Amino acid sequence: MKSLASAEVLSETRDRLMRLRAEDKALWGKMTAVEMVRHLSCAYEVALGDRDVAPQKGTIPPPVMKWIALRSGLRWPKNVATTPELIRAIEEECSGNFADFVRETAEKMELVAKGTRWTRKHPMFGAMSAKDWMRWGYLHADHHLRQFGR
Repeated sequence: MKSLASAEVLSETRDRLMRLRAEDKALWGKMTAVEMVRHLSCAYEVALGDRDVAPQKGTIPPPVMKWIALRSGLRWPKNVATTPELIRAIEEECSGNFADFVRETAEKMELVAKGTRWTRKHPMFGAMSAKDWMRWGYLHADHHLRQFGR
């Protein structure tokens, strides 16, 4: 299973991110390329413990949701709602240089991959191990890069 723990997967994912352009159109969903890059950046901040988000209440218990999302091999659904905190952050923080946003996001992805720090819980999946964060870091980026044909 691909994860950011692999230098090859990290490099491939970073390269896909760096090929993204501000004018790229989404194949699904409502986000622009700028909003998507900011979304990834903010989500990596959550993983690193630099941004707080409230746990999300759902009908599926977090350990089951985590197994489905990270271990089952199923592709993530295309229009899963994000946390209200990340929606607000994207709305507030999307003015700026796209290339700078992409570089910042790549740097945060690499910080997650370094494995020096993570928060203990994911808002939807609950308790997370290093292996979980590495898998999530890849799958989340892959999901959104595919959203923009990358």
